[in-house]
Amino acid sequence: MTNKPFKTIQKALSYWYLLTIIGVLFILLGIYVFSTPLASYLVLATLFSLSFLASGLSELTFAYGNRKQLDHWGWFLASGLVSTMVGVLLLTNPALSMVTLPLYVGFGVLFKSIVGISFALSLKDHGDEYQSLLWLGIGGVILSFILIWNPGIIGMTLVTITALIFILLGVVAVLFSLKLKKLHDLPGKIKDKLENQS
Repeated sequence: MTNKPFKTIQKALSYWYLLTIIGVLFILLGIYVFSTPLASYLVLATLFSLSFLASGLSELTFAYGNRKQLDHWGWFLASGLVSTMVGVLLLTNPALSMVTLPLYVGFGVLFKSIVGISFALSLKDHGDEYQSLLWLGIGGVILSFILIWNPGIIGMTLVTITALIFILLGVVAVLFSLKLKKLHDLPGKIKDKLENQS
């Protein structure tokens, strides 16, 4: 009977690693965009669409797997749906112009950044470190607004801003997943401590 609450918490956070995968994917994409600034925009559009699609499907899996255990799992679901929709829209329109693509990416990133800020504030209630996630989320909001308000920016500026956005999103996802992993491992540590004291 004493093991039940521990197992419940661990089960609720059993898909934390999906957020790590999402984060690494976005970080690698951001680094790639930085390293190949002269790549054709069609190639970048394809990479963006695939990354959003993979991220969305992973978030949907995480949300569905934890829907009965996690509070506010709807945020994960909504973020996954938005990411999947952006990915599908970009895939079905591979020839998007340099004016249209920043709008798709900007709105998708804006929503993800707002979700990241919400998660950071929820960590505050648990007394955990949340400032880094909060500031990264705010940074994502600012950069996404730049893309949305100035979709006509061209060349290195657009590539640089896009790369920064993806790296920021990746770092936020990885940091948040590590926080979830700490919560996932906590029941086992408490159980071991109780057993050692008995």
